[in-house]
Amino acid sequence: MDTRTLSDSQLVELLEGEESVSRNLIDEYYRRCIPIYLDFLGIHWHTGFYREQDTGVSPLDQERMVDHIAGLVGISEHDHVLDVGCGIGASVVYLNLKYSCRATGLTPVREQKLLAEKLARGKGAEISIDLGHAESLPYPDNSFDVVCFFESSCHFADRQQFFHEVFRVLKPGGRLVGEDWLATDLSDLTAAEKWIEPICKTWAIPMLGDPEEYQTLLKSASLADVEVADMQTLMPLHKGFAVTDKDQQILNEEIEDATSPLLRLTLKGLVELGKAMAAGAFSIGQIRATKPMQTE
Repeated sequence: MDTRTLSDSQLVELLEGEESVSRNLIDEYYRRCIPIYLDFLGIHWHTGFYREQDTGVSPLDQERMVDHIAGLVGISEHDHVLDVGCGIGASVVYLNLKYSCRATGLTPVREQKLLAEKLARGKGAEISIDLGHAESLPYPDNSFDVVCFFESSCHFADRQQFFHEVFRVLKPGGRLVGEDWLATDLSDLTAAEKWIEPICKTWAIPMLGDPEEYQTLLKSASLADVEVADMQTLMPLHKGFAVTDKDQQILNEEIEDATSPLLRLTLKGLVELGKAMAAGAFSIGQIRATKPMQTE
């Protein structure tokens, strides 16, 4: 299917109707949603690390999340870092400028690559951006000290293959670190159908994982020191989501006023995220692991 020939309405219909969204549809969704994401998220396309004392949310929260993830594995000027699913490059640019690390970003969307390179030039960052998919990383074995991701792995068609690829491209002793959208417990089939499936349908996600799945996949890829933590235990995560009745009402009013099918889908997605978080069915997971120094 040539997804570029689809109208926005047709694309949305497929995203909401497919049993499991295809990689081509995911890529096309992220190509077309660039202006929408820039409008409501800014250049960092991920959740922030929020503080109780702050009255609202801001881009500083998103930068604080990048710092938090970087700090978990001690990223420094000695590291070559790969950001998989880097979007328009804000995180990989930030890592290069803040930590003086050698930084590479990977995206499957050519328009994102071009915007990432433009952002890097504007900020004076020295990075490289490549085109490719997470399940087939276009790099030699033992290439990176750190592989990171910021809410991208939920979109990967085969997360197990991604983690096998991470193991391959990490140097011995290298570190994997990231944060991602998680279902809290996929064994609760009723909750998964009620709260998680609507999230997948509105955000071009094949299927969310839960902490148990991530633990299993990481260990199956021969990664060690595996940790998966619910970030609600670390910060007031709810501040970034529409969990109150008032917030939900505002979003529903915006949906009624929206004329763009893609904007309506995005707003519906925000509604579904807020509902799932309020119900305790959804969270953000903090994930890290290492490649052993000696491997078979």
